[in-house]
Order: sequence, then C-alpha cells, then structure tokens
Amino acid sequence: MRRPLFVLAVLAGLLLGSYALWWWTTTRLAQGFSDWREQATAAGWTVRSGSMQRTGWPAAAVLVISDLSLSGGLADIPGGADWQGHRVELRLSPFAPDSLEVRVGGEQALRFGPSPRLRFGAERFIWRVPLGSPGPANLDAKNIRFGAPLAGMTVGLITGTFAAQPAARQGEAALNVSLSAEAIALPPPPAPRPALGDRIASATLEGSIDGPLPPGSDPAARASAWRQGGGIVQVRHFAVGWGPLGLSGSATIGLDAGLQPEGTASVRAIGYDAALAALADAGVMTHPAAQAVRALLGLLARTPEGGGTPVVELPLALREEVLSVGRIPVGKIPILVWPTTP
Repeated sequence: MRRPLFVLAVLAGLLLGSYALWWWTTTRLAQGFSDWREQATAAGWTVRSGSMQRTGWPAAAVLVISDLSLSGGLADIPGGADWQGHRVELRLSPFAPDSLEVRVGGEQALRFGPSPRLRFGAERFIWRVPLGSPGPANLDAKNIRFGAPLAGMTVGLITGTFAAQPAARQGEAALNVSLSAEAIALPPPPAPRPALGDRIASATLEGSIDGPLPPGSDPAARASAWRQGGGIVQVRHFAVGWGPLGLSGSATIGLDAGLQPEGTASVRAIGYDAALAALADAGVMTHPAAQAVRALLGLLARTPEGGGTPVVELPLALREEVLSVGRIPVGKIPILVWPTTP
C-alpha cells in the first residue's frame, strides 16, 4: 500500500508544481505585456485590447489577448500607422524558454500613412522574439489570404528575419531584413491580368538600412540628417521568379543633395525573350519595341558554359532623376516630393 500512495503523492506534487510554474509564467507574460503597453504609450502609441485569458497548461504558458490594436507613429511615419489583430497569443514553451512566440489568429488589418488599410488572415502567423539577449525577430506565415484592396491575393509562405538597432551609428545597420515569399497568387478578375501571369513563384530580399535614424517629425529634415550621417540602403540580394522571367541582383541606394534617390544596381535576367513577347502580346509595349529591346539584350547576353538559357547582366545607375543602363540614359523617374509637417 505504501508504494502506490508514494507514487500518487509524487504525481500530485509534480502536477501542483507544474501548475504553479504555469501560473507564475502566465503572470509574468501578463506583466510583460503591461510593461510593453506602458513603453509604447510613452513613445506616443495608443494600445487597445479586449479580454485576457490564461491557457495552455500543461504543455505551454499562453496568454490570449483579444481585439488588440496599435496606432500612432506620427513622429516616425508620415501619416502614422495602425494595426489590428482579432486574437493574439503570447506563448512560452518549456522546451524553448528563451523564445517568445506571438501567434496572431483571425483577421488582421494594417495601414501605413495615407495608404488604404490592408486586411488579411493566415493559416499560421507566428513571430518568434528572443528573450534575455539581443537577437533578430523571426516571422513564419503560411497561406496568407488578403482582403481589400488586394482581395483574392494569396501567398503560400512568408518567412523573414528582422533585426533593429535604433542606436546605430554611421556605418552600422539600423535595420537588417531578410524576407522570402513563395507561391504568390495575384488578385483575380476583375483585377487586370498581369502580362507575365497571375502567379509569382518566389521573391526574396536581403538588405539593410545603414546609418543613424534621426528623430523628429519633419520627414525632409530627418532624411537630410540621415543622408549627412552616411545613411544608405543596401540591397545585398534580391530575386524574383515571375512567369518566364527570372531577375536577381543587388543595389545600393542613397539620397543626393536635393534629397532625391541615387545609386547603382546590378541586375541579372534570364527568360527575357519570352517575357518581352508576353509584354508585347498584352499591349504593354509594341511588338517593334519588344523586338528592338530583344536585339539589344541579345548583344549583351552570354550563354553559360555547356549551354543553357542565355543570361544578360545589366549595370544600372540613377543620377539626377535619370536612369541609365551602363552609360546609356533610358528614362527619367519622377521627382520625390517629401511630405510637409502639418
């Protein structure tokens, strides 16, 4: 009789200890959310939320927050920004106690500046944020479905890594970004059908915003200070696979004395022959123009050793609103008008 009673006592102690640890951890999650809310409010943001519920025992400590919204950012974003989420889970697992999972369920809505509010939902939408030590935040999203103004658009998978360093000095990255998307289905009719097709196989971007990000409410003044502090945008790598066309390359972009974009890029293209034919068939460009561009690119293209699809590599430059391929001007871009402070 003693052994069964001892086993029961041990099991009861383990359960009570597990429940006490779960309760303590969810209490810490609630306090952490409260602290974050106070910090966001002090920085000029407005945070609203509905009910909070503890759950997840015994597998994990989970705090569920309903109807969470965040708005503000006027000092950093012209026109401000806001985000809304129907259900947010703050989750800590005993198998990864140094990583906080932020799971967002239901519909979300996001707006930057004067752009229309974008609504979307996902089968899986998880942010993983390191605790206790500096490190990047990671995004893992699956089967994203967009509402207005991109109704019908879907993305099979989005993964990303974001590392911010607000106190970055000259030559340091204030923001590092790595982002990848797969199986992108563009909005169906009545939206216009793109000439290269309604599916983008993949798109990737890896880059950084370098230099100190100065405070203030005047966008032009902040841009000028960022430029004077050595600010630059580094696109270390980008790649897009869209229909017959494959593009990849890198770029460096800054601001000139007039606060207009300037920089250089290197673009590598394959499948340009079929892409030009599709653009001409769709009326985006005339067939004679497509033929002329095809002939020019054919002179620049090279065929890989052993055969294969011809590849063309184009050096691009942007100076004084003029875009050039090599030393040949090909077009003028619109002047960037910086918003005024209200």
